[in-house]
Amino acid sequence: MKKSREQVSLYTANIRKLMVVQHDMPVVEMQKQLEKLGLRLDVHYIARLRDKILGERAKRADRMALNSALAAFQDVLTETTHMAWQIALSPQSTKRERLAALKEIREAHKDVFDKLFDAGVFNRKLGTFEADVRARPLMPEVETEILEAFQRWGVFPEAHANDGKEPAESSAAVQ
Repeated sequence: MKKSREQVSLYTANIRKLMVVQHDMPVVEMQKQLEKLGLRLDVHYIARLRDKILGERAKRADRMALNSALAAFQDVLTETTHMAWQIALSPQSTKRERLAALKEIREAHKDVFDKLFDAGVFNRKLGTFEADVRARPLMPEVETEILEAFQRWGVFPEAHANDGKEPAESSAAVQ
C-alpha cells in the first residue's frame, strides 16, 4: 500500500524523535514505541526509514565539514589577497613586487573558484555550448540580401544564386 508524503513525514519524524532519545535503539524497540503512539509499521519499513535518516545525517555532517573547510580556505586567501593588494598599491614596491602581488591575487581567486567547483557549488560545463537554436526560415528580403552578398563575394555563381529564380540585380549593375 502506497503511503502519502504526509504519512511518511509523520513516520520519519517519530522515528527521528526516538533516535534522539536513544540513538542506537533497536528497530524492534522502535516498533513497540511507535505502536504506543498508534502507528503500526513493519520492522523492515522502520529500518528503511531509520537508514534514510542516518544517511541524511551523514550528508549533513559532510556538508558541515566541507563548508567549514571552504570557509577557512576562503579566509586564508582573503587575508593573502588583502596583503597582496597592499604590496601592489604601495608606492615603495618595485615593479617586480607589484607584478608578483597581482599574480598572487589572480591565483588566489582562481584557487577559490576551483575549490568551489570541486565542492559542487558550481557546475563546470567545459567544452559544452548551450544554445537554444530554433530553425526558422529566413524572411524573403533577408534571404535575397544574403544571396546577393554571396554573389558579390564570388561564393555563388550568378546562375545558381537564387535556385533558378530571377536574379534581383546582376553584380555588374551593383558596382
